Amino acid sequence: MHLRNYKLFMLVVLLLLGMAQGAYLFHQWAKVPRADISHWRVEYASLNLDDDVSHVLQIQLRSESQIPFKKSALPHIEVILSNIAGEPLAYRQFSPQEWLTSDLPRKTEWLTHGVASQTEITIAIPIAVPRDASGFQVHLLY
Repeated sequence: MHLRNYKLFMLVVLLLLGMAQGAYLFHQWAKVPRADISHWRVEYASLNLDDDVSHVLQIQLRSESQIPFKKSALPHIEVILSNIAGEPLAYRQFSPQEWLTSDLPRKTEWLTHGVASQTEITIAIPIAVPRDASGFQVHLLY
């Protein structure tokens, strides 16, 4: 009788340990931000190409993770400026550390832990624009 109780007790202990380890691993997995570009969308992007105006690229990004408890890593922003024929003139890539402004209260948290789903981020990036630029493209990448 004691041997049977001991085996049952050990089985319960092993199950509890397995559940605790599974919960811990899930918690660790959920904390790591996911680098999946499909979780991001550019809501709008605008760039004034007038010669007499300082050039600022304005972008609004939105995170749209399908997994509500999983945060998304911030993407890099790639900007390609082109001439009237569509030929590339200039290229610039901005890391999240560059495009996130220092006045955002959640900047450090977003860089370290990622961004929750349905978060909108509006940014303004000063950018040098060649005189013959007439168009631009914005891409998100990791």
